[in-house]
Amino acid sequence: MIDNMIRGENLGNDTVGGADDLNMQDCEEPNDNADRFFRVLRDAEQKLYPNCKKLTKLSFLVRLFQMKCLYGWSNKSIEGLLEFFKLALPDGHLVPDSLYSAKKVIRDLGLEYEKIDACVNDCVLYRNEYADLEQCPICMESRWKSVHNNVVNKSDETTIGKEKKNKKVPNKILRYFPLTPRLQRLFMTKHVASDMRWHKEGRVNDGVLRHPADSMAWKRLDELHPWFASNSRNVRLGLASNGFNPFGVMSTSHSTWPIVLVPYNLPPWMCLKQPFWIMSMLILGPKSPGNYIDVYLQPLIEELKHLWEHGVETYDASLEHNFRLHAAILWTINDFPAYAVLSGWSTKGELACPCCHKNTCSCRLKHGQKQCYLGNRRFLEPDHAWRRNKISFDNTREAPKPLTGDEVIEEFEKFEQKSIFFNLPYWRTLLLRHNLDVMHTEKNICDSVLGTILDIEGKTKDGLNTRLDLQAMGIRKDLHPLDEGNKYILPPACYTLTIDEKRILCQFLKDVKVPDAYASNIGRCVQVKECKVSRLKTHDCHVIFQRLLPLVIRGLLPKKVCEPLIGLSGFFAELCSKELRVEELDRINDQIAETICKLEQVFPPSFFDVMMHLPIHLAYEAKVASPRYLRTLKGYVCNKAHPEGSIAEGYISEECMTFCLWYLHDMDTKLNRLERNVDSCQNKVTFSLSVFAPVNHNRRNYMVKYLTKSELHVAHHYILTNCEEIAPWVDEHIEELTTTNPRNVEQRHKEQFSKWFQSRITQLYNSRDERVNDQILWLARGPDPRARVYSRYIMNGFLFRTKEAEQTLKTQNSGVVVKGDERTSCIDWFGVIQKIIALDYLGSQEVILFKCDWFEVPPPGRNQSRGYKKDEYGFISVDITRLQYKDDSFILGIQAEQVYYAKDVKNQNWCSVIKMKPRNLFAMPNREQEVEDESNTYDNEPYQLSEIPIIQHDVNGNEESSQDMIGWCRSDMEGLRIDVNVVEGVNLEDDNVFENSDTEEEDDMSIDDEFVGACLDNDEDDDEFL
Repeated sequence: MIDNMIRGENLGNDTVGGADDLNMQDCEEPNDNADRFFRVLRDAEQKLYPNCKKLTKLSFLVRLFQMKCLYGWSNKSIEGLLEFFKLALPDGHLVPDSLYSAKKVIRDLGLEYEKIDACVNDCVLYRNEYADLEQCPICMESRWKSVHNNVVNKSDETTIGKEKKNKKVPNKILRYFPLTPRLQRLFMTKHVASDMRWHKEGRVNDGVLRHPADSMAWKRLDELHPWFASNSRNVRLGLASNGFNPFGVMSTSHSTWPIVLVPYNLPPWMCLKQPFWIMSMLILGPKSPGNYIDVYLQPLIEELKHLWEHGVETYDASLEHNFRLHAAILWTINDFPAYAVLSGWSTKGELACPCCHKNTCSCRLKHGQKQCYLGNRRFLEPDHAWRRNKISFDNTREAPKPLTGDEVIEEFEKFEQKSIFFNLPYWRTLLLRHNLDVMHTEKNICDSVLGTILDIEGKTKDGLNTRLDLQAMGIRKDLHPLDEGNKYILPPACYTLTIDEKRILCQFLKDVKVPDAYASNIGRCVQVKECKVSRLKTHDCHVIFQRLLPLVIRGLLPKKVCEPLIGLSGFFAELCSKELRVEELDRINDQIAETICKLEQVFPPSFFDVMMHLPIHLAYEAKVASPRYLRTLKGYVCNKAHPEGSIAEGYISEECMTFCLWYLHDMDTKLNRLERNVDSCQNKVTFSLSVFAPVNHNRRNYMVKYLTKSELHVAHHYILTNCEEIAPWVDEHIEELTTTNPRNVEQRHKEQFSKWFQSRITQLYNSRDERVNDQILWLARGPDPRARVYSRYIMNGFLFRTKEAEQTLKTQNSGVVVKGDERTSCIDWFGVIQKIIALDYLGSQEVILFKCDWFEVPPPGRNQSRGYKKDEYGFISVDITRLQYKDDSFILGIQAEQVYYAKDVKNQNWCSVIKMKPRNLFAMPNREQEVEDESNTYDNEPYQLSEIPIIQHDVNGNEESSQDMIGWCRSDMEGLRIDVNVVEGVNLEDDNVFENSDTEEEDDMSIDDEFVGACLDNDEDDDEFL
């Protein structure tokens, strides 16, 4: 095992692209650092005790640390366990004497961290010239915590000898995890070292954005620094950070800040996984470092600068030679508050948009007492008709351009401080230095939309102050508050829902069932009676805003309201695609400006906080550029008195376990554990017929039943006619029937083909016909009538269940779709699984069949029928009471993809169809695959572009006045009455609605400072990133 690790095997026929033809270099011995590491690893490979066959000292320690990580064992419990092992094992064992000795082995592997004392006021780090200081040179605060309570009384007669020396405890500690050894370790494992060159060797450059290496920012760095691009092993990193509460109790005010680095050299299915992320430092709470984060970033910036300018000698185990490793940070990515901390640009106040910078178009609402960000017309085409509309919009400006690095420095020179990232020699040349977080922006927009249309207290963007601002601005007179003596009446706006409509929307979200691992149990966050939706996590908002909300608002809100909201939903759906094209990004970049302008004509100015403005810039950033796991870090906290220490020790333990397990393949870990809803035999290469599924030897939870003759005949006939290899004989039999008698050919073919095929194949097999092999013969002889019937089955990356099995569950996995082809006019069939059947054939072959109830589909060339309709937004609905194709109910499991159904809010017999794709599907083309014709570029559209409805806008706008286009007020419901004492002292005639303010006040934004991603279970919290 160690020899294979040190001596990389031949890469075979794999070629290395680019100027660095690494395969031609001679093999070398490991450098001193690598050789020292391999010697330590060999020493750790000794048997745990004499004649031990299963465990070595290394594997024992790794398993011990694995259980410590999994079950949260304390250090004291590990000490006791080691003592027990020393008593239980025979003499000559190599069990460490203590946990310290076990950790020493880990430190020898290079997996450790440094403790750097920091000023309690975040002024300096006690390192370099400040290393020996006892107090801060800036604020003069002591470096150490007060020890008055521990001072020994010198007059105490019981005190023997001199005064006891108390150990000094620093006020604040930065835990720094050196980056260089962690990057070197990536190249000491053969398969990981090979994957670190994937971006150049395995990536296909076909113009589709699938990986950061496809981005303009990556290519710009390569163009400006060709020496760095010449070696594909030089590492490109992304940096992410944010504060989180390690206690998980929101009533406890505590903010710990980890800095996480992501190596982008790896393929997307690896670099986005937690085991390959590198925690660089852990900044102590309880307060956020704020603008002083540059103080804590000093060690990282110095190390990154050294890696860029000098590099470090590193051994590549896959190619067996040494090279000089360099590294660079491409960009940072954070939520909006953390964006301000790392970039130095304040994300509050009138210049909150870091992309518009000093040209941000904002105004302060006098009555609402917050900034609003209008003026999105300036992002439209210069000749757009909406630019001349004076009723619905304010003044216009030219769209701002992003600042270059030199321009940023010019801006910073006006202030006392600039971002420490500009100490990196290449930072000012980067095309995009800081990314906006799409998920965080989407969550806040979803909260604003739900809060406004449901009129949730504290979340709504509509209220008395909003209407007073409209009155002061002199727009939308129908919505101005009405004075009725001791009350004011707020006329209902076009986006206002009645109480019954609010409950319909809430009931829809309460009752909807989604597939397993698709989202959390959203119904837990919905209160139907109170018409409230609360405690939504980021991924919940992602699912609601992109998939569920567009379905329900179609039947509740007028077209002028729901159309831009559906357009905004489609924008985020396309932006979150795993595959993006520059042409598509340019298109949605143009459309999002019109969508925001349409929203400006519907919603009040208070609705447009900075989060509603940021989508304007997201498509551009996605074109220029392309992590987070705080729930895991929270789980490391065992000692609540020192949470950061617990997190650091827990991270080191898991990092050690992850690294060592690259060599120990017989342990169940995150690295070798199958993804959720992935079959163990899914990726096995088979050389059987197309209808034969890889045999699952871990069969369980099934019943054996005899199929009736009719069921067996129908199932076997469907298998034969859908097997690609059998197509010539299908055509032969149809031709033979047509020649004999052209009447009822299809019916006779169904009845006779199975027996005819068996006889024909047997005859050809006996005559040794080359077209017939053993597998075709096995298929011809038919299946065993004893079928295995499952209630659930994992296939094609989906978990499928029968309709009966999920009756009592909160999830829905019985929906199925079969994609049409040219023969069927590309019509998709939708249904619900009733049975999951496995049929056995000779040769230990099996075929998985789904027996389904199928809904009606329209005839070819139409998009509507009595049981099927497709609306103007592209959403498909089916009548679940109209079942068709009862005599042809089987499909092959390999043909099935998953959908789920959401009931229509107006007609319970109709359901909207929502398609989905497997979670970890990356449609990466082969390197040999070349794009021969640009007209075929869109033949293989990514799922998000082909399945999400796209709203087409009128690019020329509409010159009609907004009064003709928009009916601001609903006439079918009463307005909201508000007592006078609530608004006492407000002057309704005050026209001075705007106020200039030099202070930076917090906007009314719903900011979730936690990183959240795809949840793993419907019954668990979902604070884990995908």
